[in-house]
Amino acid sequence: MTVVHGHGESTCAVHSRREILLDAMDTEAAIATLRKVAISQLVGRHVGSDRLIQLGLDALLAGIDTPSLPRLAGLTRVEEPDAQELFVRVVAELGLIPDNLPALPVPRAWALVRWWAQLIVEGDVDVRTGGDYIYCYGWSAIPYTDSEPLRQLISSIVQCQDTTEAWAVWDADYATRVLDAEAKVVQEARDFIQGLPRHG
Repeated sequence: MTVVHGHGESTCAVHSRREILLDAMDTEAAIATLRKVAISQLVGRHVGSDRLIQLGLDALLAGIDTPSLPRLAGLTRVEEPDAQELFVRVVAELGLIPDNLPALPVPRAWALVRWWAQLIVEGDVDVRTGGDYIYCYGWSAIPYTDSEPLRQLISSIVQCQDTTEAWAVWDADYATRVLDAEAKVVQEARDFIQGLPRHG
């Protein structure tokens, strides 16, 4: 039996729309996970081939489609050594990391910080994760004497981290303070992008 909801929308239509929304959420989550792992590799962390193959399979099941993704997802244990190269191809096909990053450490750090700030502003990475990238892998690579454009953003990231960690069970305002601190990071990231000259 088909039930008609308000505005003449049937149960089937509501179910179909819900499935579309869930599929979109699954796809976004898979993209976010692929990007996070790509960033881990970008900053020098090792990710095992078995993990990359599983990521490929998860992404494929989430509806993501690139030329190299089925090959990555279908690798056997014997073929695991091919996973690293295929994952790099998948990341490039999806445009998950910037092309042509500078080779020199300081210009590269500025380029990465700019990109991570952009991800924060656009909501493609959560504030705390993006802030960790900027603080751990950008700020530390830029000489302090050159870091003036970044200091306000770094200050907001540190404040956000401190606010997040300062929790107590009786603290009724905790969630509001965290949201305010995260909003401050987003605004500082936006101001940083708008005011930062190109480096490298």
